[in-house]
Amino acid sequence: MIVTCPSCSTRYLVDPAAIGPDGRRVKCVRCGHLWRESAVEPAPPPPEPQPVLVGPAGTQAAPAPSAAGHITNLPVVITQRRREGPAVGVALAVLLIGGLAGVGYFARDSIVRFWPPAIRLYDTIGVPVTEPMETGALGRGLVLQDLEVRRVAADGGEQVVVTGRVENRALLTRPVPPIEVRLLDASRTVVARMPLTVTAERLAPDESVVVAATVETVPEAATRLEIGAQTATAP
Repeated sequence: MIVTCPSCSTRYLVDPAAIGPDGRRVKCVRCGHLWRESAVEPAPPPPEPQPVLVGPAGTQAAPAPSAAGHITNLPVVITQRRREGPAVGVALAVLLIGGLAGVGYFARDSIVRFWPPAIRLYDTIGVPVTEPMETGALGRGLVLQDLEVRRVAADGGEQVVVTGRVENRALLTRPVPPIEVRLLDASRTVVARMPLTVTAERLAPDESVVVAATVETVPEAATRLEIGAQTATAP
């Protein structure tokens, strides 16, 4: 039985045997109020079974019409609608992630060209990436660092001294291709080429090698300088 304090309305679950048939005095633990709790009234006895009407020759008479057959306000069983929110959300998330993964796979060459460090991710998951062939590219994961270009006066003219460092940012060992310095004119046409000296043919991950070259004759039309893998023989 449930006993409720009349002062603070705190409710307690009490064994009816503890109250007894005559009731007893109880005290609220929360507010200290004292009152007499009455015993629980016993449940009424079940109704006696109704007599069965028997017709002639011992046959059972048809039951009298019951008013219950005309009751229309019976409780209605309401079936709760199954929640599909979490399942739909998971499905949408899978489709979204799959779409992003598809973009990352089919556009991997463009992604690596735009952001070379992405080559590490593709190497980790074993997805092949096409060797970048744009002018100035060194190959998968190879980056030119600490580039320095100096003009040095020489007999009969001016020389260009180029130094730098090629670093492998991939997760696998990469071959170092032949690298060259290209001098271009205002229309971006190559007017001179000079190979860079490279002392290593392959680079392990995070390994680097120093490269250097000296362009002894600088054409007057040269306006810009470019460094990359060799693409053609010298003019």
